Amino acid sequence: MPDESRITDTDMHKLVIGRPRSAAANFFTLAFLLVPTFAAAQAPQATESVKVLDANSAMVATLSVPRRSIQISEIAVLINDNDPQSVEIATYYQQVRNIPNQNMVHLNFDQNKLYPGFTVNQGIDPADFAVLKAQVDAAVGPEIQAFVISWSKPFRIAGFNYYPTNYSITSAFTYGVDAAYLTSNNCAATPVNRYFDSRSTTPYTDFNIRPTMMLAGVSTTSVKATIDKGLLADKNLPGGDGWFLRTDDSARSAPRYRDFQTTVQNWNHPDALTMTYSDSSANAGRSEVKNTRNILFYETGLANVPSLNTNTYVPGALADHLTSSGGDLFGTDQMSILRWLEAGVTGSYGTVTEPCAYADKFPKSSVLVKNYFLGNTALEAYTKSVRQPSQGVFVGDPLARPFGTRATLVNEILSIRTSSLEPGANYNLYSAPSATGPFSQIATISAPRYQFATINIADMSAPFYKLEPSGGATPPSKTGETKTPSSAVTIPPKQ
Repeated sequence: MPDESRITDTDMHKLVIGRPRSAAANFFTLAFLLVPTFAAAQAPQATESVKVLDANSAMVATLSVPRRSIQISEIAVLINDNDPQSVEIATYYQQVRNIPNQNMVHLNFDQNKLYPGFTVNQGIDPADFAVLKAQVDAAVGPEIQAFVISWSKPFRIAGFNYYPTNYSITSAFTYGVDAAYLTSNNCAATPVNRYFDSRSTTPYTDFNIRPTMMLAGVSTTSVKATIDKGLLADKNLPGGDGWFLRTDDSARSAPRYRDFQTTVQNWNHPDALTMTYSDSSANAGRSEVKNTRNILFYETGLANVPSLNTNTYVPGALADHLTSSGGDLFGTDQMSILRWLEAGVTGSYGTVTEPCAYADKFPKSSVLVKNYFLGNTALEAYTKSVRQPSQGVFVGDPLARPFGTRATLVNEILSIRTSSLEPGANYNLYSAPSATGPFSQIATISAPRYQFATINIADMSAPFYKLEPSGGATPPSKTGETKTPSSAVTIPPKQ
């Protein structure tokens, strides 16, 4: 390792973070958060339906809102019929998530195959992977936007008689394998993710990629526990805590700590989330989080996180540790990201080969939190947060989605709770007697920043509602002053 006192930002990109080798202020940077990275032709915004429930949780109306995630019908599950755990997990996931039969893709291969030159299984050879990829691509239609892998091995692409290549199995299925990077210097830059920090909810349609996550674990029991935790997350709109730690492990903390600070500054406020940044690099803060409840995000830089099992994690929690081989799921040199899932986390990320200390090869917390909060699934938010993901593997419940919009209609009061409003935009709320209208506008809502917003409207009994952008910033009031948006909007009953 270089002398820390002489490390520059340029040098940080070259640091090896595995084994040595021989050869809280309420400050908001909205300009940063609002810079769009996804551009597409103008078209009517896609929508999704939210069930409006009564006091007994029975559906009494439908609310249409802007689409914020991939839909269950657009997910394909990849199954290895030669692997009993894969088959059992795929069957369970299909049942609990109501995945259509036509979205279950059956393959058959030897997950334990040993290639010449290896004494242990190092993954799947690129040639064998190409066969699987072709079978999968032929089996799915253009409506499929993402993949779920139901096996735990292989979790990476392995070379033939050489060191494992620069691709995880999830990145290989998502982006395909670029031969130019297959065996290139693993400490060099890898292909850039065009999906990074986009607003897309249809990545195959928009980018010709299908984000992929593994339902991986040491046993069917452990994977089913992760799936069950993901189910509990669905649109619970949790207020869980986020922890972002700079540790005294400089090589593993330096790449991300500035973004950790920005994330906490942007999100730690009463209308959003409780976020903490801790810096123990000078023996002043926590080196780890332990004996702590209600954790929603936990990101750190360590080879091992010894006390993660002393904490409790809310359904939908995401956590990762920047280190070299966290994505070596069954390795022992450093802590596998499977340990996060076993502790109760719903999704994680780690690299399968030495990435060196490139921040771009690991999740960017400011991007991860934002897209998750807007209503992306764990799969989408995590994939969008890594600019160079080729060496990284995503594990967990891909459909876990704790944020979005919930609605009730009780005693003729329509109550909408949402995390999905874009700051500075006006949204119009309409009601109608039928799905085809006519729709009558009943309110205009806006939010000054990313936050939870609650809308309460009295004297409502319609069976159909829709919330959609009105197309423009908050207009000035009659006095010429700008309206002050609120996180809680209450419309009085009609006179």
